[in-house]
Amino acid sequence: MKRNILVFALIAIFALSLTSCGKKEKTNTELITTAKGWVMKSATVTPAVPVGEGTTTNWYDEYLYEYEQDDIIVFNANGSFVIKPGKNVPGDTEDGYVEEKASTWAFNSDETKVKMQIPFFYDIPTEGPARTFNAQFEEPEISKLTETEMVLIYKANTVFAKGVDYTWTLTYEPVK
Repeated sequence: MKRNILVFALIAIFALSLTSCGKKEKTNTELITTAKGWVMKSATVTPAVPVGEGTTTNWYDEYLYEYEQDDIIVFNANGSFVIKPGKNVPGDTEDGYVEEKASTWAFNSDETKVKMQIPFFYDIPTEGPARTFNAQFEEPEISKLTETEMVLIYKANTVFAKGVDYTWTLTYEPVK
């Protein structure tokens, strides 16, 4: 009888130790501040946008240049933000990031949106040819944020046709 009680006690202690060793769930700040940053793996837009003589919803393959596809976004826990060019770098600073650009980022109060510079949404001024980077912030909705994937939804209505609401779905993965 004493042996049965002892076995039962050991099983109970073992079971309790397993349940108390569960992984602590990471916060959104811990998830977004992946050490090496995030790189885009896909981008879609709806409704379809004009490309050449047709239209497309595949923003990543049909609209972005190679040097925009591999830009790296690094979020730091202190609210600082860096966009780094990847291996493909544009030949001109007016066409994209040829060096690191620093700025800031922040979640909204319930962490459902993140205010940031989406790398390929440059602020194109009405006067002069030069583009300014990090001049305005977008505030995409966070659709998914895990250790292996970040999906952002960004809506705007002034890129191709006034009065038309466009929605971009931007999917990122951690830099390897």
